[in-house]
Amino acid sequence: MLRDPARLAAVPAIVARDAAQIAARTVFPAEPAMRADRLDLAIDWLCRTHDATGRQGSSKGFSLLHGWFPAYPETTGYVLGTLLEYAARRGGREDLVQRAREMGDWECSVQEPDGGIMQGQIGTTPRRSIVFNTGQVLHGWVDLEEAGHSGYDEAAARAGRFLTDEMGADGTWNAAVQYSGLAHTYDSRVAWAMLRWARRSGDESVEDAARRQLDWVCSRQRANGWFDDCVFKLGTTPSTHAIAYTLRGLLESHAIVSEERWLEAVVRTSEVLIRKLEVLPRLVANYDDDWKPAASHSCLTGTVQLGGVWLRLYQVTGDARWLNAGLKAVEQGAARQETGPWAATRGAIAGSFPVWGRYAPLQYPNWATKFMADSLMLHDDCLAAAER
Repeated sequence: MLRDPARLAAVPAIVARDAAQIAARTVFPAEPAMRADRLDLAIDWLCRTHDATGRQGSSKGFSLLHGWFPAYPETTGYVLGTLLEYAARRGGREDLVQRAREMGDWECSVQEPDGGIMQGQIGTTPRRSIVFNTGQVLHGWVDLEEAGHSGYDEAAARAGRFLTDEMGADGTWNAAVQYSGLAHTYDSRVAWAMLRWARRSGDESVEDAARRQLDWVCSRQRANGWFDDCVFKLGTTPSTHAIAYTLRGLLESHAIVSEERWLEAVVRTSEVLIRKLEVLPRLVANYDDDWKPAASHSCLTGTVQLGGVWLRLYQVTGDARWLNAGLKAVEQGAARQETGPWAATRGAIAGSFPVWGRYAPLQYPNWATKFMADSLMLHDDCLAAAER
């Protein structure tokens, strides 16, 4: 792995303090080595989440207590994009393309009359459309159309109209269509979907709304890189999962429209986190507004997602420090992949490490493995590019 000596320079005292605090209360075993077939195993497990529902969407995941969950519209929307990307890398595997189309068709069948996508897994009552979920399914429909599979533009247009009509002038959405009734900075990932759709459809009103949201997200960032409103519920601290959502939405939106303020916001937060990754055993699941650890477990989902953010930063900027941090984070998270004989978990990663940590305890969420697969593909691409 490449190393940049500048990464070790001028590490703030706060990072050293954090390392001492965590070392005093938590003992982490060494990371196991990653298997060469880690990506293949992850894709196979994502296929099992589809089979577990009778191929009616992707299961929310597997619980060690309750078994397979029902299909989850929100995350099915972006799981299908992972299958399409992997299929293209494996010579156009038609079995995976077929699964992706089935997932996209199923999403059309569960779209709400207002154009949104429901909160929660199938069976959740009462049903109501949620901004974030709608954005993730919009990503999936755009993925399918961009891959040459027609029939999803009408559903995407309805979703785009829902997201635009429910947004206020300040760039936030109506509380009635927000999870927990709150504005969230991680909805930058919704704005990214809106920009993708706007560029495809030519709908300038959707792009204008997406820009308002992204500008609002930047307005919630403090000088130290911390984002206010980066939580799922009041009274909690941001998880690395929510932080990664926020950063990736800003970064990919910058890649579409070249708005430098959005890129600068990603760099500001990332500079804090990669310093912590360098001196701590691993990133913890939560941080407070002074970037002090607020948990003793890791959110594996957030770790692999942040690795993907930094690898994309490397692709965008060419700065090797993002390559180094991205490779390290992805390898740490993927090293916790289950590789035993039990089919229910083989190929997946848990929400937390240890598995009983507070983020999705005793569960293997489908989105955790989806993001691991995405980041593994970026890992391989970036490593190959750096070694050429």
